Amino acid sequence: MTFEGWKGKLYSIVELITLLAVLQLMWIGLTILGLVLFGITPASVAMFTTLRKRLQGEDRLKQLVKTYWDTYKVEFIPSNKIGIMIIAVGYFLTINFQIISTFQSMMGLISLTLFITISIIYGVMVLNIFQIYAHYELPYFRYFAVSILFSIAYPLQMIGSIVGLTILYLIFNWIPGLLPFFGVSVTALFLTWMSSNIFKKKEEAEKQINYASV
Repeated sequence: MTFEGWKGKLYSIVELITLLAVLQLMWIGLTILGLVLFGITPASVAMFTTLRKRLQGEDRLKQLVKTYWDTYKVEFIPSNKIGIMIIAVGYFLTINFQIISTFQSMMGLISLTLFITISIIYGVMVLNIFQIYAHYELPYFRYFAVSILFSIAYPLQMIGSIVGLTILYLIFNWIPGLLPFFGVSVTALFLTWMSSNIFKKKEEAEKQINYASV
């Protein structure tokens, strides 16, 4: 059954809301299934992969749920290699902040400046790495480098993402009841949408280059 006009738009909105709620529940469930520590990364990768499919035109809920589950199973071990690295670096930064906070005078200022710089790079990497992982097949360590270079190459996209995430934070802080049902899924959808146009333009440019070289 298809709807036209305002009914069609309303149906699409309801369908998207349903999808986001289902994906959120799957993310929570599969994160717990992986004992949280080993479940959060494959669940997040599956989330970004599924939402990328949705933005590319796939709108069948059953198929999207299948994509999520299949991606989670396939990427459980590979994505956890990245997840463990992210957690390890985050833990390292936390410990170092506690040490740096005890420094005094010029040494403390220099150490704090260096720490803030590294923390910003780390934050940028985490912000992009799941999108990069869902879109490209790269050697393990290149995901980290490309995630950082992505923000340098497209600063407006990064600024827009930060502004959007700030707005989402304010909304969820204002209506905390939305967090359990849409917190992760809406955030992932926003980040996927922000990067989708860049990926699309990049693919079109690569096709034109390949066509011209033939």
